[in-house]
Amino acid sequence: MFLLFNNLPPELRARIWELTVEPRTVEIDVTGREFTAERRECILYSITPVPAPLHTCREARNLGLYKQAFSEVCPKQRYVWVNLDIDMIAIGRKTHLGYFRKIAPLIKRLKFQREHQDEWWFHFESKEIWNFINVEEIYVICEDGWYGWWGTSVEFSWPCAMENVHLFDPDEGQAMNPIEVDKMFDDKQEAEEIALQAEYDEDTRLELADMVPL
Repeated sequence: MFLLFNNLPPELRARIWELTVEPRTVEIDVTGREFTAERRECILYSITPVPAPLHTCREARNLGLYKQAFSEVCPKQRYVWVNLDIDMIAIGRKTHLGYFRKIAPLIKRLKFQREHQDEWWFHFESKEIWNFINVEEIYVICEDGWYGWWGTSVEFSWPCAMENVHLFDPDEGQAMNPIEVDKMFDDKQEAEEIALQAEYDEDTRLELADMVPL
């Protein structure tokens, strides 16, 4: 570290510490045999390292650049250091969204992995997404690809603008929002229907031509 750092004015040091804060993807998982509202047996853990400034000195920790969060999720009161204004909270595919009901309103960026055609997700767990009432960006890893999420701009109610919902297809290696996904498959379906109609019309024309006497 710059040897004369402590000689700088406090407001300048604070500003320098603020500039060390960058958006991270924070992995959050909850272990448990199954999701229950009582949360008796769940354990919260994260493989994401503690932010480096928090290891540096007390001054950096006291600035409140990161907060202890998620202690509400499980009974054992474990926490994770996060900046909920900028960090992407990634819960993977095995952790139920319902575990985060108490802290969901504080999360602004959410990432999870799901198969939309899975009946449990489609009929039940997907309703939990509306607990994230202040979310500004959602990133979904689509286990069943874009095709499985076709129609979600209409049939699915997202808590943020659909332009900020990113549906990532692992096979394609890229993301589109629900409006773009629906348009792609709607256009494809329309093109196939037009082609089938043209083929039918041609077959009909040939049949009629065969019926006309020479």
